[in-house]
Amino acid sequence: MNKIKFILIFSLFSFLVISPVFGQTKDLLSAEENLWLKSRNNTIVVYPEQNSPPYSYQSASGNLQGLSIDYLELISDKIGVKIQYLTPRSRSQIETDIQTGKGDVVGFSMPDKDREKYLIFTESYITVPVVIVVRKDYEKRSGLTLNDFNGKRVSMIDTSAIEVYVHKNYPRVVIEKVTDDEVSLQQIVLGEVDAGVMDVASLSYYLSKQVLSSVKVAGNTGLDYKPAFALLKDKTILQSILEKGLSQISTNDRSLLVDKWIALPGETKKDSSFFIIIKDNLGIATLYILFGIGILTILFLLLRHKSLGGRYFRKVHKINELKAEVEQLEGESSMLAQELKEVKTEEDRLQEEIRSLKE
Repeated sequence: MNKIKFILIFSLFSFLVISPVFGQTKDLLSAEENLWLKSRNNTIVVYPEQNSPPYSYQSASGNLQGLSIDYLELISDKIGVKIQYLTPRSRSQIETDIQTGKGDVVGFSMPDKDREKYLIFTESYITVPVVIVVRKDYEKRSGLTLNDFNGKRVSMIDTSAIEVYVHKNYPRVVIEKVTDDEVSLQQIVLGEVDAGVMDVASLSYYLSKQVLSSVKVAGNTGLDYKPAFALLKDKTILQSILEKGLSQISTNDRSLLVDKWIALPGETKKDSSFFIIIKDNLGIATLYILFGIGILTILFLLLRHKSLGGRYFRKVHKINELKAEVEQLEGESSMLAQELKEVKTEEDRLQEEIRSLKE
């Protein structure tokens, strides 16, 4: 019994240590935030972009997908809400519609002064370097900066945070405005521009689709692309809700999303196998294992105790049966002894009578 008590105490301790892991999202939102969500049927309306890969876009089959979509799904899971997606549109159309109150959340890129006039932004959910892309046969060395392209034509998405950054910090660069990064890559390959500027995630998407394979990264711009979710300024409570959801997304989950959506040719992907995940979360995994061992040990001891108990009671029952049989035999033996005594007495009487007759 002392062993069982020890295991019970150990398992209870393990459970108390592990339980905060299971309950870490409990009561995550404030009463006001929960009330706000309840008033909206626990649903957040998202207005996604139609063609902004790999962040938000429609596949050839019409399915909505992308890095920002995956993040929104994780956030909804962490805070326990449903997401309603509106029909995907272009960024310019979304910017017009969101100001009229259509949708709660949009996945615009980095905050900028123009959009901050009517939008607020969550914390960035990822940081991606912005690089300079040239043709593979570009004669210049690698490790270039935008200063090396003064007076040269460089393509980038119109009105994007990247275009604003280059215009402000490198005024001598001749900016060729394009609608998306795919057009920029096409211009680079055709020699229509000297280079293009885009974030690594967008570049890896087009290269992974093998749309264009004759380009290379020539240098870094010094700018990091930090996409965030945008909301109208009167939705500060939703901003807080989303950021609390973001805070619950683990480092491992973020790493898995990076591996899924960002991979340049020749890059060795991080192993995201079960054993690597266990290694990355060794502390928690150890607690789970100890807890599991404790439970299994308890079950084993209880079953063993039950088995031993059953055997004990069967033996006791058999001993009681044997005792009853012995008592019965002892009773029959006493009766037999009494009968033998009576027979002896009768035999002695008869012999006495025979002797008297002889005399």
